[in-house]
Amino acid sequence: MTRVGARHLLRRLRPATIRVRLAVLAAVMTLVPLTAAAIPIARTERTAQMQNADYKAVKMSSAIDPMINGLHGGNPPDCTRSFQPAHESEYKDLSLCRPTKKTRESPGKLSLIPWTDPLRGPVPIRQIIYRAHVHAGVDDIAVTQSLEAEQTRLNTIVRLLIGGIAGMTLVVSATTWFAVGRVLRPVEAIRADFADLSAHHLDGRVPVPRSGNEIARLAVTMNSTLDRLQRAVDQQRQFTDDASHELRTPLACLRTELELALHHPHTADWPRVVRAAHDDTLRLQTLTTDLLLLARLDAGHTDQPPGPPIDLTALVRDETSRRTPPPHLTLTVHVPPEPITVNGQQALLARVLGNLLDNAERHAAGTITVRLAYDTEHRQAVLEVLDDGLGIPPEDHQRIFERFSRLDDARTRDDGGAGLGLAIAARIATTHHGTLTIAPSSQGARFLLRLPTSTPPPQDPLTTAAFFSPTEAT
Repeated sequence: MTRVGARHLLRRLRPATIRVRLAVLAAVMTLVPLTAAAIPIARTERTAQMQNADYKAVKMSSAIDPMINGLHGGNPPDCTRSFQPAHESEYKDLSLCRPTKKTRESPGKLSLIPWTDPLRGPVPIRQIIYRAHVHAGVDDIAVTQSLEAEQTRLNTIVRLLIGGIAGMTLVVSATTWFAVGRVLRPVEAIRADFADLSAHHLDGRVPVPRSGNEIARLAVTMNSTLDRLQRAVDQQRQFTDDASHELRTPLACLRTELELALHHPHTADWPRVVRAAHDDTLRLQTLTTDLLLLARLDAGHTDQPPGPPIDLTALVRDETSRRTPPPHLTLTVHVPPEPITVNGQQALLARVLGNLLDNAERHAAGTITVRLAYDTEHRQAVLEVLDDGLGIPPEDHQRIFERFSRLDDARTRDDGGAGLGLAIAARIATTHHGTLTIAPSSQGARFLLRLPTSTPPPQDPLTTAAFFSPTEAT
């Protein structure tokens, strides 16, 4: 079997669940050290039992020697005595006869295998303690000692060790199995509830254990993620509905005008039809561009650097100088002489100023004021766009930045726009790590764009935080 095949086989044999893996791991970690500790214990006990048998053999040999010597009239016969003590040299002085030939006897031996038969084991469980050869026609004499009692005691001790190891391993693995199952039970409940959720049914939430541990924090995090996901899905669904409605209206107008002109080609005012179709096409183009810009901004990451340094003072001056307001409006611009540098994308920041000016032109009565200054306390560039119109009610200060939001649904679309300008401006401000808010004002709507600066400008009377006091009258 190749190495790849063996690795694949081991991967297939690996337990599939964490519960089984931890139980097996606990069993192995219990079995290995207990076995390593039991082996020297069993060997020590075997040595002790053999020493006990040797001690009995010495005593028996001392009793046999006079009997053998008596058979030869007090003369020791030629003999071979075989001992298997732990320290054989301690008993050399007990030999009463000199051997005429050396014979290799099968020594007695105790087995560590717990199921060894004390009488008919694989090794003769006996110990030859005396063998004598008599020349005067007397047969050989051999005296042996059985090790049955020692082997039985050793078997009992080894079985107790094996049983204790097996029992301890079983208890530890079973305890691990039940403990891990109890710990993972909330995780399984969270997984089952989360599996039942879908993009169309996000109103459910996973259960939060009352333990307050890591699993509870995981459930809280998942519920927070589901909340954000539900808000995103609801926002996307609403955005899709509003976008389809906004796109359907100019398309329907364009189709109606063209169909009427085609049904009555001789009476149709073709220049007027072309101009109307051109206006509807421009509206569709603007709306499509805004939708694509919002989609691109939503796909961006606000934790990334917004862009290279930009002179916001020059940007405001250039954008306002190129703008031609309606005849009944006056545009007033106040910018500091020193540059105020921010990090960002110039086209997007110019889009913010343009959207704010478009909104001000639709609602201003006669004056639009643009001011740029530096907030020394918060180290921010603050851009103010103020008009002298009717203003925005306080309860609508947040709703005005929602997509396709119109405070007056009865307005004509030419006057009100598509309702994406302020939403795009707020999203661009967030992308640049800034904010776009509505500040209190005695008259009209007052928008404040705050952006972090890369380098603070020199102090100037126009660049103070007091310049943007919320209670300032305009």
